[in-house]
Amino acid sequence: ETSLLEYTVPGRRLPCLNIFPGKPTAAVGAFVPHPDVGVDDVQRSRMLAIRGAMQHAWSGYETHAFGADEVGPVSGDRKQDVWGGLGVTLVDALDTLYIMGMARARDWVATELDFTHLGKDGDNISVFEITIRELGGLLSAYDLSGDDAFRARAVELGDLLLPAFANGIFYTQFNVFKQTKTMNGWTGYRGLLADLGTLQLELRRLSDVTGNPIYAERGDAFYDIVQREGSYEHTGLFPVHFEVESGTFSTSNSLITIGALGDSFYEYLLKVWLYSGQRQSDAFLRDLYNDAVQGIETSLLRYSKPDDAYYLQEVTIPGFSGQPKQDHLLCFVPGMLALGTLTDTDPARVVKHLDMAKKLMKTCYNLYSRQPTGLAPDIVTFPGFAVADSRYRLRPETVESLMYLYRVTKDPMYQDWGWQIFKAIEKHAKTSFGYGAVLNVDSAAAAHVEDKMESFFLAETLKYHYLLQSAPSFVPLDKFVFNTEAHPFRTRCKLKSTNAAVELSMQFPNRLKIPLVLVLVALFVGLQIYIVSRLDISPTADRSFDAFSRPRRWKPSPSPIAVAQKSAAANFAPRQKFIPLPHEGVDETQIARQDAIRRAMQHAWSGYETRAFGADEVAPVSGERRQNVWGGIGVTLVDSLDTLYIMGMHDEFQRARDWVANELEFSHLGRDGDTISVFEVIIRELGGLLSAYDLSQDNLFKAKAVELADLLLPAYEDQVFYTKLNVFTKRKSMNHWTHYRAFLADVGTLQLEMRYLSDITGNSEYAEKVGSPSIGDAFYDVIQREGSYEHTGLFPVHFEPDSGTFSRSDTFVTIGALGDSFYEYLLKVWLYSGKRADDLFLRQLYDDAVAGMEKHLYVHSVPDDAYFLQELRIPQMEGTPQQDHLLCFVPGMLALGSVGETNATKAAVHLDMATKLMHTCVSYYTRQPTGLAPDLMHFPGFDVLNSIYKLRPETVESLMYMYRVTHDPIYREWGWAMFEAIEKHAKTTFGYGAVRNVHNLTDAFIEDKMESFFLAETLKYHYLLQSAPSFVPLDQYVFNTEAHPLRMNRQD
Repeated sequence: ETSLLEYTVPGRRLPCLNIFPGKPTAAVGAFVPHPDVGVDDVQRSRMLAIRGAMQHAWSGYETHAFGADEVGPVSGDRKQDVWGGLGVTLVDALDTLYIMGMARARDWVATELDFTHLGKDGDNISVFEITIRELGGLLSAYDLSGDDAFRARAVELGDLLLPAFANGIFYTQFNVFKQTKTMNGWTGYRGLLADLGTLQLELRRLSDVTGNPIYAERGDAFYDIVQREGSYEHTGLFPVHFEVESGTFSTSNSLITIGALGDSFYEYLLKVWLYSGQRQSDAFLRDLYNDAVQGIETSLLRYSKPDDAYYLQEVTIPGFSGQPKQDHLLCFVPGMLALGTLTDTDPARVVKHLDMAKKLMKTCYNLYSRQPTGLAPDIVTFPGFAVADSRYRLRPETVESLMYLYRVTKDPMYQDWGWQIFKAIEKHAKTSFGYGAVLNVDSAAAAHVEDKMESFFLAETLKYHYLLQSAPSFVPLDKFVFNTEAHPFRTRCKLKSTNAAVELSMQFPNRLKIPLVLVLVALFVGLQIYIVSRLDISPTADRSFDAFSRPRRWKPSPSPIAVAQKSAAANFAPRQKFIPLPHEGVDETQIARQDAIRRAMQHAWSGYETRAFGADEVAPVSGERRQNVWGGIGVTLVDSLDTLYIMGMHDEFQRARDWVANELEFSHLGRDGDTISVFEVIIRELGGLLSAYDLSQDNLFKAKAVELADLLLPAYEDQVFYTKLNVFTKRKSMNHWTHYRAFLADVGTLQLEMRYLSDITGNSEYAEKVGSPSIGDAFYDVIQREGSYEHTGLFPVHFEPDSGTFSRSDTFVTIGALGDSFYEYLLKVWLYSGKRADDLFLRQLYDDAVAGMEKHLYVHSVPDDAYFLQELRIPQMEGTPQQDHLLCFVPGMLALGSVGETNATKAAVHLDMATKLMHTCVSYYTRQPTGLAPDLMHFPGFDVLNSIYKLRPETVESLMYMYRVTHDPIYREWGWAMFEAIEKHAKTTFGYGAVRNVHNLTDAFIEDKMESFFLAETLKYHYLLQSAPSFVPLDQYVFNTEAHPLRMNRQD
């Protein structure tokens, strides 16, 4: 049990729980722990260390106090009856043991756990503690394992507790034998808010697993009181004391707090709502929660300026006098706020709640980091973080919130904070027989370990530490709700329809299940036939933008920008901020893969940010700053903006955004005499700025894009642009190594960016031939005037700027390097512009080009059973049987072109070509021992002509399109194998580098070069491949040739 490898067998996708009235939930199968899926070596080693701590704590308990309530961690004493002699540490730890792969306690529960002695000694039990620890532990063990022994014991215990309820509440102290009940004397025999409002989740779960509604009814009765009484002076908050006799909340000699005595009531308003499938009948819980958070912000949230810290004060009532103190229990709040954002549909509220969560999280972490032991006191006062209670009781609340904050924001800082806390526990709280509460955390010299290890240390603290370092797909938040003792319960299914037939099928599933499915399928098929026949819309088109912009986390509110008044922008549509929801519609496997790809992006970005922030590139091996590769304009940063945004790397995006706002400037360009590549600057820098604007709706990016584009205008002349431009002197030229000729791919690949810029600014100058100079679309006039080479539909790669014609000698035709993206943009500009009649020529040019490919370039290598696209020398029309990696964008282009194609024969031919070429491109990778593709191949034999893998994106780009069009999961599997090869062979200290000699494992060598397109394209396409087609959907976005998504603005 020293390795996680024995616990990595993937479980099947976890279902939610459909609940049928009066029936127990059907068995859903055991949860199979596979904790090291989706984590890197650092997280894996941390998880092993945390698991080792659990083994140490469990060993002390198992050896010295097995079956007792607690073990003395210093003395090893058996503490039989702390909570009633119910083996509370054992039962409370069951799910932690299971999750960590240490299942050794089940037999004791089945054969030794006994409740018959309760109360015979005259003692009462704490109904609250027994419910959250013992009942919760049994229910969670059942949920995870599917073992009915746990459910049976849970029912037995639940039935024993029912008499503790009366008059809509339960009594805190209960003698099971005598059936007597009372409140705690130290509360003045009043009920406590946290007690009365924290059993509803467990009791609802018990009703669901048994089909007996009585448990939920007893628990929910208190919610009737809450709604009847209302909050204190309409603040959304409730006094912590409840008067049993009058059935009302105390309005004197009480207080309001989200900490001790009040805490978990507010937690359960949210969690019961989430557990129950967010049903309309429970919407009052969501409303109570939102009102409470508003009250927290208004009445309790305070800022200690000397400490730069936000905290939540206590308020005494009456008088509403604030006390500037905060206890450790209150540190669950950041996690609660973060969890609440996952299903909130109000974007403004989401931003506000998450901001509060982050601020309070920082304060809670500082409770630890400010102490010499690195452990938190139980109570502090402000200002000064003054210690009022110096004990660290092994409490879980801070690491609990860190787990939620990490899973919601994906910021690894929270994992690192948690790791520091864990190391401090190991250093100061570890004993011979477990871990003990630490006295005097504010003095390393006087720190002393108490002989007390609460069961929640095993049930909560270590579990949350373990989950914090795990992938978010491990015990995921959309499938489980954790009770206040960290026991995960599987959630109910969320109702997706209020259709009467659907509701009827839930009540009578056996009779109506099959007929309803058939009816729904028939309706769907009929609808698709109608759409295709009447509306000319392909049923395969991905029209899911509405779905992907709704739950789980945010629902964008309309945020229209001003529509430009010029005619060129007349069709410009108002747009909304893009809200990334990458985990929507994917299973655990894809989520784990997404997380791994996101970590690769974090690794590459971290190397750049720490070593070369603002420079054009970072050297991935040496870490050198390469300031001026493309002009010294932060190309890697700008090229990566939309990848950061799409992957939800919010803090990284914000830092990059601030650099663009404060540091990005173009005034130096050309002053050193150097020229820039207009093509590269437009697709990488201008495209990056435009996409960042499109996704975020931050006008800063639009302003910078306009500034850059205006500087590039002098590069255009006579319907083409010149490849090299000195921005300062305005001198322009073509590359000398092309004999001062232009390339087809260069001059035919800027139209998308220029049209988009015209649309968002209302300035037609960028896109259309209006006045002087002629920009963008002007080259399409040349194309139509000149026509294709010998009516093949294909064009030579060289263009003579002096004559304004295509070269007819010493040139060639290819869909690969030098020609590639011209053909790509014929299709994409057509799609972007809404398939306008004025642009029909672009679709015709594209179709003619594909026909030319099939006739003149598409070759079958019989020995390899592989199809490839040859190069064609002209004027000889001689084929060269080679294909470069750049050409592997073609399968994706063909697949994209088949969507919405009204000619069924043509669509089938194009998709067949795409499938065959895709096989060849994937074979580039699979035939090499490194699993990486060479840059150039020769046929037959897949002979390697250039053995370098340059981190290129074209193959995974096509895999993404092929998956989204065909929905065949083989394309995802191929992409994942490629990603794993990149991780294995291209990863360096400061990023990822190009790999030489991909055909030789022993001589593979990483170059000190990481192109910006690796972050902009390769990793983005890998991420999107493993995402649902509704995430950045193809019917809403067109990707420029640098993978920058631009929203389609012009519609038919």
